[in-house]
Amino acid sequence: MSKKNFLLILFLTINITLLSSCKKDETTDPEATPKRDLAEQYIAENDSIIEFMETHFYNYTDFENIGNNQTPELIIDTIAGDNINKTPISEQVKSIDIEVKDDDDNIVVHKLYYEVLREGTGENPTVADSVFVSYKGMLFDNKVFDQRKTPVWLEAKNVVRGFQEFLPKIKRGEIKVNPDGTYDFLNFGIAFAIFPSGLGYFNNGTGNIQPYSPLIFQVNLMTLNRTDHDNDSVLTILEDLDGDHNFDNDDTDSDGFPNYLDSDDDGDEILTKDEYDVDGDGVPDDSDGDGTPDYLDND
Repeated sequence: MSKKNFLLILFLTINITLLSSCKKDETTDPEATPKRDLAEQYIAENDSIIEFMETHFYNYTDFENIGNNQTPELIIDTIAGDNINKTPISEQVKSIDIEVKDDDDNIVVHKLYYEVLREGTGENPTVADSVFVSYKGMLFDNKVFDQRKTPVWLEAKNVVRGFQEFLPKIKRGEIKVNPDGTYDFLNFGIAFAIFPSGLGYFNNGTGNIQPYSPLIFQVNLMTLNRTDHDNDSVLTILEDLDGDHNFDNDDTDSDGFPNYLDSDDDGDEILTKDEYDVDGDGVPDDSDGDGTPDYLDND
């Protein structure tokens, strides 16, 4: 890749091609599989995930003392026979709790299990950033439903919830410019996650993924771009006012455009970028001292 082309990809606005296994909205006919109760389904799937992790191991020795540009491929196998003494996944992973709303807006907390295989050396992405990643997606039967060995750009906010939520657990790597103008990524973050269908496709399948399938992803994070989708000087992650990681339900002026796509968030006909931080102190301005920053206050 030439230096010119790489910098164009890295620093300009990116037209991202989203991949079918990661996208939120590319699903099969929702009428094909009846929707089950979210809480009941989560309990059943979490039990199956725990059982899977207790009876399976991953190739952890392949990730020990790896080179700074190496990317071993995640392999999961059953603890049996010659592998009877392997350490189960359940003894190695951490977990995070993620709130998921059902159709009645009841919150069902879902656990996502993850393991950082190499932390990385740079910044962590947010759930709103653009990430340059290679990845592998698997099902519990070891079938690979999607894999990208050559890195691609993805928008974290547009991929399935489980993929999105564990990205901030790893860091980007370093970019080395070679004498011939090519680039290498070094010491980039590597991790894998296991999560239930409530953080994936639930009753909707896509491609080779059947409805109600827990998913496994290995992700290698090469680099990232902070996103400001509407170029209003407010990063997209800060436009998620309620912190639920759903960027489409924050619309301060109720004009039909979520804040992250609205150049005038409060509808006062003053562009957000012109009232966000006029004094340049790094803190959103609040001229009338009412606790609401000017860019969200139409009074």
